[in-house]
Amino acid sequence: MKPLQHTETLDLKQAAEYLKMHWQTLREKAKSGKIPGAKIGKQWVFIKEDLVTHIRSKYASPRSRSQVQRMGESLCYTSDQTRSSTGAVSPRRMDKEYKYLLKR
Repeated sequence: MKPLQHTETLDLKQAAEYLKMHWQTLREKAKSGKIPGAKIGKQWVFIKEDLVTHIRSKYASPRSRSQVQRMGESLCYTSDQTRSSTGAVSPRRMDKEYKYLLKR
């Protein structure tokens, strides 16, 4: 039989302090499902590990930053505005940027 692992839980105010936000803001975000938490009886309970995962999910990904690629002797700049909300580059927009850059 495996020994039970201790999972650290936080109440609403502890979790809010950990996330560095007001407890009322955290309650609203937890209610709407934007931050992981569960209302057990009359109290909110948050698993610290889930909050860490949530924080890490908010880190900026390398894809969302502007990219500069070397193409031969010139640089090709792809702005964030070229990317759709899914992170994919719009082919039409990319063609427009390439044509603009080739005219220079």
